[in-house]
Amino acid sequence: MSERRTLTTLIRLGRALTDPDADPARDAAQVARRTVQALSEPVHEARAGLRARARDLRDRASQRADERLERLITERRGEQNPEVLALLEQRRAAREARTRQEDARRTLMSSAHTPAQRQVLRAVLDVTPWAGGVPGELRYTQLLDRLAPGGDAAGEMSVHRAIWTLAEAGVLAVSPHGVVSAAPTRAPQALPGPADR
Repeated sequence: MSERRTLTTLIRLGRALTDPDADPARDAAQVARRTVQALSEPVHEARAGLRARARDLRDRASQRADERLERLITERRGEQNPEVLALLEQRRAAREARTRQEDARRTLMSSAHTPAQRQVLRAVLDVTPWAGGVPGELRYTQLLDRLAPGGDAAGEMSVHRAIWTLAEAGVLAVSPHGVVSAAPTRAPQALPGPADR
């Protein structure tokens, strides 16, 4: 994919150099913007992978610490203190909630097939609390401004395609007011079979 993008960029650069009416500063800015976008995608993916790995390691360490703490408390005291049990249960519930959020995020990200779809999903998931993001609202126009900042028609079109492809797949929802949100994942439904009747 990157070779095709590089070839396309070189073709556009060649046209810009041979076209006498072209504005070199504008064309150079477009080439620079596309280059930065092409190079930033692998960095974003690597960063997301590292964050997920760090969260996973942190959760495993926390789980081991809680299990060890529980075992030590049981060994030192014959009976269990209700306050300590409640605190341990609270920590366990928080850890399981983080695991569910990470699983939901991973499931939604697996439905993205193009770099533009991954960028859109990352931006939406950053403001989706049930998928590990902070509570917030993301509008369609904000997505366009963030992911296609120069107003480039090709860039905006790829963002439009990504949003609506994900919306048709049931991954995203777009409200009539332009709010883009992630749709919770659902278990696949099937018609009842002969054994269910």
